[in-house]
Amino acid sequence: MMTPWTALRQRWQQVQHAPAGADCPSPCMSVCVMKTDVDECWGCLRSIEEVSFWSLYTPVERRQVWQRIGLRIQAQASET
Repeated sequence: MMTPWTALRQRWQQVQHAPAGADCPSPCMSVCVMKTDVDECWGCLRSIEEVSFWSLYTPVERRQVWQRIGLRIQAQASET
């Protein structure tokens, strides 16, 4: 099955190279389907809480979400 994780990985790399104070883009890949086995969106790998509160997060909190997404991307890569 085709996944949006290649685009998500590219966006993650952009966030890693952005200046520390810069705001982060949304991880949304427009594939809004929650996995049934874990609290995680199939498209952006965020939890329902991270999706729900994204617009309220500060730039620091958004970067923390991206850090967790980076770990989830690595976990997905090791499972395939």
